[in-house]
Amino acid sequence: MNSSPHHLNAICLGAIIIVGGVAIGMRLMAPEVAADYVSNGFWLPGARYGLLLPLIACGFILASERPVALVAGLAVLATTLSFGLNWAETIFLADKELSLLILRYPVLATALGVTTGIALLLPLWARGWLAPVVYASCGLGLGLSVVLESPGDFYAGWFTWAGGIGGLAIVIVSLALVNCMRWLGAGSGLTVAGRILGSWLLAASLMLFALTVARERPPDSATAPATVSRGIDVAR
Repeated sequence: MNSSPHHLNAICLGAIIIVGGVAIGMRLMAPEVAADYVSNGFWLPGARYGLLLPLIACGFILASERPVALVAGLAVLATTLSFGLNWAETIFLADKELSLLILRYPVLATALGVTTGIALLLPLWARGWLAPVVYASCGLGLGLSVVLESPGDFYAGWFTWAGGIGGLAIVIVSLALVNCMRWLGAGSGLTVAGRILGSWLLAASLMLFALTVARERPPDSATAPATVSRGIDVAR
């Protein structure tokens, strides 16, 4: 690894302090009625495998960066996350077909799994070219996914921003753990683990999307039996 371990440790510690401070501050500042929104939003990314595993993979990818590129990657991740949280409703309302597509199929989970999976499978010299795309897609995908899970009432903002902070926490904890293990001399094992995670993410994401599309595709009207639902022949 070409990066200074001390610089990376300092960046990881600073990121943990910032994200942890924001999370604690949100919990303390939230009105009592919104306390559950903050808690539920914060833990949401960890409860969705379509978000959890790509965010862990994002931490793996960040851990292979030099200090300057690492800070830039975290900035891209935070910026695109903020954009997704702020503009998700505008995006969905502006393009109804896109909204229906995302709601019907696991588009966001597939995109995150494919981009992070490919990046982990690439050698380090090639990964740097794809890394900015990974950080941007993870930030935007996290923001859009959290907004889609939002309860949509007056206190929904507390839920969505807590979800964004929870997703960032997963990335930073993954980054810190990978960096610490590499500092302890487990670099070769982490490389193998990253390749395994990348292969699994790529295969599982594509398989999930294919199965969902196959399940949602309507049967052939020429061969499907006539089905009556509430007095309506849906085969016609």
